[in-house]
Amino acid sequence: MAEDLPATGRAGGRRLKLLLGVVGLCVLASWVFVRVSSAQGIAEVSFDPAQKFQTIRGWEATVDVLWAPEYDPHREEILDRMISEVGITRLRVEAFSGDENRSRSFERFLSGEIDMQGWRDLRYATVNDDDDPYHITWEGFDFADLDWRMEKTALPLMERAKARGEKIEINFNYVSFTKQIRNGIYIHTDPEEYAEFILAVFLHLRDKYGVVPDSFEPLLEPDHIKEWTPQLMGAAMAATSKRLQHAGFSPRMIAPSVSDARAAVPWLDGIMQTPGATDLLAEFSYHRYKGATPDVLLAIAARAKQAGLETSMLEYWFGNGTYTLLHDDLKNTNVSAWQGRAVYGHYRIDPTQPAGHQVVLEDDMRYNRLYFNAIRPGAVRIAAHSTAPDAIDPLAFVYPDGRMAVVMRAGGKARADILGLPEGDYWLETAYASGGTPEPVYFHVGADGRFSAEIPDAGVISLRPAAP
Repeated sequence: MAEDLPATGRAGGRRLKLLLGVVGLCVLASWVFVRVSSAQGIAEVSFDPAQKFQTIRGWEATVDVLWAPEYDPHREEILDRMISEVGITRLRVEAFSGDENRSRSFERFLSGEIDMQGWRDLRYATVNDDDDPYHITWEGFDFADLDWRMEKTALPLMERAKARGEKIEINFNYVSFTKQIRNGIYIHTDPEEYAEFILAVFLHLRDKYGVVPDSFEPLLEPDHIKEWTPQLMGAAMAATSKRLQHAGFSPRMIAPSVSDARAAVPWLDGIMQTPGATDLLAEFSYHRYKGATPDVLLAIAARAKQAGLETSMLEYWFGNGTYTLLHDDLKNTNVSAWQGRAVYGHYRIDPTQPAGHQVVLEDDMRYNRLYFNAIRPGAVRIAAHSTAPDAIDPLAFVYPDGRMAVVMRAGGKARADILGLPEGDYWLETAYASGGTPEPVYFHVGADGRFSAEIPDAGVISLRPAAP
């Protein structure tokens, strides 16, 4: 987070043009009014603390198993900045189905014994550890790729977060794109064999690293995998929930994580047909690659509410996950968690820049990080209304200790006159389309609750509480 950036002075004389003026304070019962003006007009935006929506779980990134060689000299800087700049709070850590195998495919790939295609042919193929799904023969499992993810990325990020008094949650994800299998078999369509594999991962992570996953995704993008159906996933989830709880594990389950958002509700409905499938289910997840139209997303939100589940958008990579989509997912689909990139994908390496400046934040993250840093886990969204949402569309969140964060999407040049903020210290940050990302400005809001800010172009205005 940017709390560790230096305070650079009060309002005035900055690229952002802070406007600290005298504005009328309108308070009616529990309502707090905000006045917003732009070249196109004036809008009043209201926040209703009595109307509450989702609680934020986390900002997720997938732990890469591979990355381009040019990242190697900069890995420590990237890991530092993922915590201090991007504000990530949850990691998706994957294991491939082919980890139940004696082929040592990942080690052979790293050593150069086999090439990428050779590894792709093997990494999802399974060979049963033994004939008893209730007995683990450890020699039949090879978690080299999982260990690589943990040791190269996950553990270092967890250590950096801990040093700041924060926590990185681990979301374990099972991956099996079986279309890649050549000359191999796949046994995890047996729910008990599948449950054995998942239990083996939990035991391995606990016993080797002292890490117990906080959450668990049963299968990545099952709508791409011909062997899997909603009913099979339900049976696998039921068997796994029973096995994990018997061993003392109670992770929050996240499903179905389909690539086509239109498939999310049908998959959830199919999963729920199996008794016990939803014993640990907590998040109703989707990806945005296909079918994420407004009506589909509203249907996901409605189905989640009906089922008593949180929602999460957990993959839309390669710069596709823009701040406008993030804003909509928070506002309309009530997501509690969101993922736009894998860890190293948040940055690019620009060798034309001088040493110390070659790690460049990707442009979509200039905006998204303002949401990530303002809206921390545990914050609860409250209602926000605007008479001119095309000019300024606000989202407001209340921390457990009562402090407030406000993130506003600006449709163009605009000014926000914010009234009724809780007294205290804040950071103000913006990112806008003409390329600007000014340094954050530290300011204090007094008992009058007033603050004004201006943005010169379409983008994001973020006000977040400074560290207490």
